[in-house]
Amino acid sequence: MTTQYTIYLVNNSAQTQQFWCFLATPDELAGDPGVFANSSMSLALSSGQPGINTFTIPVQYVVSAGASNQAVGFGVEIDSSITSNAALGQLWEADYANAPPDMGPKLKLLDSAGAPATAIALKSNAFDEVTNEANGWFSNMSFGIETARGFIGMTWSPSPQQTRTLTPLLKFYVAVGSYGSNQLARWTDISNKSAMLQVPESFQLNEATVTYGADGGWSVTPERRLLRRRAVACMTTRRATPRPRA
Repeated sequence: MTTQYTIYLVNNSAQTQQFWCFLATPDELAGDPGVFANSSMSLALSSGQPGINTFTIPVQYVVSAGASNQAVGFGVEIDSSITSNAALGQLWEADYANAPPDMGPKLKLLDSAGAPATAIALKSNAFDEVTNEANGWFSNMSFGIETARGFIGMTWSPSPQQTRTLTPLLKFYVAVGSYGSNQLARWTDISNKSAMLQVPESFQLNEATVTYGADGGWSVTPERRLLRRRAVACMTTRRATPRPRA
């Protein structure tokens, strides 16, 4: 059974907020300006919205490849044309076509044991990047996690015959704002304005609560919603209070 992590969301601000979830880059991609955050996982919460509101994240990695008439860059919407589930230790290859004509790539598993046991490797074929881009046809490659609510991960422009070996990092950012679905964002913009959760320290029994406060600040608690716990505590206190004598 796939391990999953649940992030409970609480909005204590005065306005409705659009919450977004992002997956941090593996160390091998950290600081690379050509690698962008990519997410389609979001949820709108009104001020003080009741009920249980969550991001549920299964540890199911995916690799993706695509090509379009838009170059990979900040603010560009990238939704890869082909995606496959990937497991640790695997080596995958994306085969990009030479344009013209404009064609999407193919994605195939090259070797089930072609990467270190704690990593996933992605390789690109010997495509003609210069001619493709001169004809307005741009390749993209992505890595991340696919959830029931959408994709969280990262996207970059691959070079021909390039192999990236990635050691996944289970570190999540929760942010609010006007990010677009599958619209590429800068990591600095996200990490400076978000709550950060990392496995295992930010979670208890694979659950955590993220609260967006009235002052625009964030708090992270490694457990389920505090509101529910407080309600139970209040009920217990009332039951324990003796009734006054007549």
